[in-house]
Parts: sequence; C-alpha cells; structure tokens
Amino acid sequence: MLEFTGENEMEQSREELWPYFTDPDILAECAPGCKEMILESPHEITAVLAVGVGSVKPEFEVEAVVTNIEYPEVLELTAVGQAPRNEFEMTATMELIEQDDGGTIVDWEAKADVSGTIVSLGSRALKSVTNRLVKKYFSDMQAIIEEGRDAESKLEEAPDDATDDLDVEIES
Repeated sequence: MLEFTGENEMEQSREELWPYFTDPDILAECAPGCKEMILESPHEITAVLAVGVGSVKPEFEVEAVVTNIEYPEVLELTAVGQAPRNEFEMTATMELIEQDDGGTIVDWEAKADVSGTIVSLGSRALKSVTNRLVKKYFSDMQAIIEEGRDAESKLEEAPDDATDDLDVEIES
C-alpha cells in the first residue's frame, strides 16, 4: 500500500474554498491528466485520468464515491480505477483547517493499493510523480480561486450502502 500526505496553505477561508473543492467542473479542470469527469449523482463521480509515470502512461477509468462530508471541514472519498494492466483502489481525505489569520491549511492524505505495470516503477517514483501532480493541482486551484471564478458545491455524502459496488479494501 502507498500512503501520501501533505498540506497546502491558502489565503482564503474554509467557507470560501469549500465550493471550489466540491465543484466537479473545477476539480476536472485542476486534476492533472483529467480527460473527463462526470457527476453521476451528488455522491458519485466517474472520470478518465491519464497518468504518466516514466514510460508507463495508463489511462484509468475511475469510479469515485463521496463517503464523508462535514462542511466546511472534511471531504472523504473512495475510488477505484482500471486501465489496461493497471488498477488502483484508494481512499482520500481532505481537511480544511482554519487559521488565525483567516487563511486555511488544506491537509490531505491518500492511501492506495496499486497493481500492474505502474508498480514496477517503484514507490519512490510513484511518490515523486504524485507530489508533482498534487503541487500542480493546488497551483491550478489557487489560480482559479484568485481569478474569482464562480464555483458551486455539488457533492454530497453517499448513503451507507453506496460504496458496496466499489469493493475497496484499503489496509490501514
């Protein structure tokens, strides 16, 4: 299992940031390698993501379910992705931590079980690429926020049985 963690400081309040982090159109624009993102229901997203790690460049069909929302603090989701000779199962959590200066620290973590040819590159390469992609994601998100673009919160927490079809079992 791979674990990724990080934090990003942003000048805006949690309430200002929340619509951007819960608007699938904005997320699709910021997510590196995102070719398509569709909000199937307020708690289900499908996407096509092309991720390149060295010479391996799989295109994943991804299904994600929002498993927890605590406005404006916590967003959690579970996702599975499949590509030829590659697949992953992932849980991700983002926490928006209010700061005394009015800004926010976005604390995030993801745990993933990855299999296939992409694993042959090793966890160091995967972590390096992931860190680069996350940095680009937050940079693009910050640019959209500073532009003052409208964002609309469209995600809701799924009912308890909504993740049954995903069959994700991430070991802690």
